[in-house]
Amino acid sequence: MLFSLFKKKIKPFNSGWLSVGEGHKIHYMEVGNPCGQVVLKFHGGPGGCCRIGHAEAFNLKKYRIVLFDQRGGGKSTFEDIVLNNTPQTTLEDAEKLLKHLNIPLNDIIVSGGSYGSTLALLFAEKHPKAIKSLILNAIFLAREKDLDWSDKESGIFYPDLMDEMKSVLKPKEELVSGFHRLMFSGNYEQMKTAMQYYGAYERLLGSLKPSFKPVTALFDDRVNSFKVFLHYEKNKMFLKEDEILKNIHKIKHIPTLIVHNRLDMTCPIYQAYDLVKQLENCMFKIVPDIGHWSPKLKKTMIKEISCFLEKYDN
Repeated sequence: MLFSLFKKKIKPFNSGWLSVGEGHKIHYMEVGNPCGQVVLKFHGGPGGCCRIGHAEAFNLKKYRIVLFDQRGGGKSTFEDIVLNNTPQTTLEDAEKLLKHLNIPLNDIIVSGGSYGSTLALLFAEKHPKAIKSLILNAIFLAREKDLDWSDKESGIFYPDLMDEMKSVLKPKEELVSGFHRLMFSGNYEQMKTAMQYYGAYERLLGSLKPSFKPVTALFDDRVNSFKVFLHYEKNKMFLKEDEILKNIHKIKHIPTLIVHNRLDMTCPIYQAYDLVKQLENCMFKIVPDIGHWSPKLKKTMIKEISCFLEKYDN
């Protein structure tokens, strides 16, 4: 049964804010069965937010899906958006949230897509005995070569866009440091320039007719999201080189589902393949589609998650 096809609007049975320190309060929601099997969901980004639709792939009569906006994202609040905003503090925030919700750190299904898959893998490696299974899509391993893909190598396909972005920076200035400078300058016009070019570039990857469109106004949620994204990019995601795969032995036995579009130009499929080769109990589904996210990917995920949980969640 494809549980996302029901027409009833999904509503959380619990929501609120949790103070996690350093002036940060994270917003959270719980969806589904309050007494059900717990699914902890990490959203993408960095700088993204959770959405109620992230729960759609699960049987809401059986599962209790825990969603939260990471520091600086969505409805979460802050005094300083980048203060102690790292993957490590995000994992700690997830632990604090589970404790706040009286959920034992045990027998948890962990899910995430894109940067959310990065966090899901890091959380599992930190708590390998607490994880029942992993459900991942659009894998991002956050290695140097994975970061270089969008900032350098993707220019193989988009040399015109690369040149256009570089033209608004100082000579020989690197993309990340240059646009980080513009975005944190406090200058309204410079921030619009950063949003127009680098802020849009990732969304244009995979497009056959890409073009940068002028940004006429700045909106707080988009500004906050992009500031967090650049904060992480500039600091190489605050991870050691190849940190996830170097620790993969801790979780290689955990039942894992991975779904990835064949032509994902934001997180190329080699990352998923590198991960799959290190796992011993993995279902890997390559979707014959293009894009970091697509209707076909969503439909496939719903189907594969249902089959996966039927096999492993008994």
